[in-house]
Amino acid sequence: MRKLILLAVVAFGALLAACSTEEAKIVCGREWNPANQVVVDTTSEFELINPMIVQFRYGTGFDFPALKITFYEGTEKSKGKEIWHYETKVNEKVSVYTLQGHSKRGGLMTAAELTRHKAPGSILIEATAGDRLLAFKEVTLVKNKVK
Repeated sequence: MRKLILLAVVAFGALLAACSTEEAKIVCGREWNPANQVVVDTTSEFELINPMIVQFRYGTGFDFPALKITFYEGTEKSKGKEIWHYETKVNEKVSVYTLQGHSKRGGLMTAAELTRHKAPGSILIEATAGDRLLAFKEVTLVKNKVK
């Protein structure tokens, strides 16, 4: 009887593990790990000169045809004007989309270049599919610290 109960518990745990998915989220970081295709050194505060990479993680294959990533001034509660957006076609074979660019000076784009916001302040990043909000992330740009 104990073996049957143990087997049932293990089977139920495996079922829950198979059904769970990572919730949609936006991750921002200063570094990129090309081997694992993930953003590392994640943060919500960037100096204007810090490199910045934005990654949208959906958890399962995209179940929508197009993804739009939009940058706004302000926060979720006080969203300001749109700064810029990027829209791309996606498919169900992909569950992660990374937005990064190369600076004219070499290396990855800085936070000021990627957000197209040259002064310190709050930036809201939204990922949408049509009219559906998938995820958002608030980041803060700060003045460059003297070292």
